[in-house]
Amino acid sequence: MRAAKAAALTNFLLILLIAAGFMLASGPDSTHVYSNPTKAAFQNAAIVLIVLAVVVAPLAAVASWRTWVHARGYQTGNTTGWQGLLEAVALGFALTLPLVLPFVVARQFNPGPWGQPQAFLLGLGYVGAYGLLGAAVGLVLGLLLWLSASIVLRIHRHTRS
Repeated sequence: MRAAKAAALTNFLLILLIAAGFMLASGPDSTHVYSNPTKAAFQNAAIVLIVLAVVVAPLAAVASWRTWVHARGYQTGNTTGWQGLLEAVALGFALTLPLVLPFVVARQFNPGPWGQPQAFLLGLGYVGAYGLLGAAVGLVLGLLLWLSASIVLRIHRHTRS
């Protein structure tokens, strides 16, 4: 039970660290000249914290909960944890839909010179392409989370033996 909680906490923190690393690596845009660079740095840090708290933390909480569920199943011998990897792929695909579908639907009502059938097929292509990209990111993150949970569970198993 404690090992499953440790694996869930590890994955929660791992997601937060990965997101924070990407956000901090991008940094503030270099197209603006700030009169007070210190103020700009603090504003960038505040934006990073707000995005982490509002967007990333709920996703990390869901991943942590699912890690706990799969880790408990792994400890009882009911599962190997690979279902979590499939869930990560599906979530990666699903998270692209709110970003792409509004534009695809808007294009259906204003197809332009292409006409309605071509705009529909183009929209399906966009959904498929961005969905596959999201699924690939989900696969990579799912593998990383599965690996970290497996390591934590093995460490807990060896320290108890």
